[in-house]
Amino acid sequence: MSLPTAVYSSPTHDKRVFTVDPLKDRYRTTQGATTGPSSHVLQAGQIDRDCPSDPKIGPSGEPTALSQLRCQLTGLQDDINEFLTEEMELVKVKKLKTDSSDATAAKDQRFEKEIEKLLDGDDGVED
Repeated sequence: MSLPTAVYSSPTHDKRVFTVDPLKDRYRTTQGATTGPSSHVLQAGQIDRDCPSDPKIGPSGEPTALSQLRCQLTGLQDDINEFLTEEMELVKVKKLKTDSSDATAAKDQRFEKEIEKLLDGDDGVED
């Protein structure tokens, strides 16, 4: 079975390919690092009722093919979420530097558009 990949592209970034390393733990669990409720929500006493089930183990003692795929996709989702979070932080830093020197509404709009493009990517769907 081939491993899944994900491709991110946007007007402001080069294409980025995300791949699975089946030996890393993040691709062997359904409990993603960046999915589910935030620690703030959990500390407030909320219970994660949508928590994904653990991988189903087959007769061989290994996760079934579909469970392996779920785990790999969870890891890819973590990779993408972490990448986008880092990119958004870079945009915020640029915005703060610009704001401290000369803040204008046009610059705010430009940074908002940059974040929007970053999150939207190039999925071929127009608004």
